Amino acid sequence: MEEANRGIYFDEDYNIRILDVDKFNSSKGLQDNCNIFVNNIQQLTNLVDKYISSIDQQVERIEAEKLKALGLRNKVAALEEERRRKRKEQERLMAERQEELERLLLEEQSLNKVKQEQELLIAKLSDSSSGAAYV
Repeated sequence: MEEANRGIYFDEDYNIRILDVDKFNSSKGLQDNCNIFVNNIQQLTNLVDKYISSIDQQVERIEAEKLKALGLRNKVAALEEERRRKRKEQERLMAERQEELERLLLEEQSLNKVKQEQELLIAKLSDSSSGAAYV
C-alpha cells in the first residue's frame, strides 16, 4: 500500500510505472490520438498548400490573359484611331482635288471662251480681209 501512495505502480509485464496503469493507458491513447490529429493537420496543410499553389497558377494565367486582352484592346483602339486619321486625310485630299477640279473646270471654261472669241475675231478678220480683196 505504501507503494500505491507514493505513485509507483507495476504493469502486467512487471515494469515499474509512475502512473496508474489506467491513467497510463489513457495517456497513451491520448498521445496516439494526438499523433493522428497532427498527421491529419499536416495532410490538411499539404492539401491547402496544393490548393493555394493551384489558385496562384490560375491567378498568373488570368493575369496573363488580362494583359493580353488589354494589349489587344489597345491595339484595336490604335487601329480605329489610325482608320479615322486615314479617313480624314483622304477626305482632305478629296476636298483638295475637288477644289482643283473646280478651278481647272473654270480655267477650261475661261480658255474656251477666249478661244471662241479669238476664233470669232479670226473669222471676222478673215471675212473682212477676203471681202477687201474682192472690192
